[in-house]
Amino acid sequence: MLKAEHGFSLIELMIALLILAVGLLSLAGLQGVAIEGNRQGNLISQATALAENRIERIQSEDYDAVNDVTFPAVDNGIGINGYFDRTTLIENDVPLVGLKRITVTVSWSDGEVHQVELRTIVSNEG
Repeated sequence: MLKAEHGFSLIELMIALLILAVGLLSLAGLQGVAIEGNRQGNLISQATALAENRIERIQSEDYDAVNDVTFPAVDNGIGINGYFDRTTLIENDVPLVGLKRITVTVSWSDGEVHQVELRTIVSNEG
């Protein structure tokens, strides 16, 4: 009579290790994607903060002081390490007389151009 053997054979162990290695390598590849996604999210957050800062400064000014002299159209090399460019477009009497439409665009490039654009309207009424 044959005796039943217990345990794993060397081939079973090697197959299990191969499956484990393939799974771990797949996860390692996803880590790079996650890191890049976090980096892009951080850049979008910084760009949005720079645009919001400009909009808030404009909203805190007197209506007549909101012009291209007080707020230059282009700010290059702003933000952390001068990575961003910010443009401010001030349109008088748009969409109605006594209103100014403000468009702030923050852009950056990391091989391809990205941008965040915020708009608001300020009024002469206060």
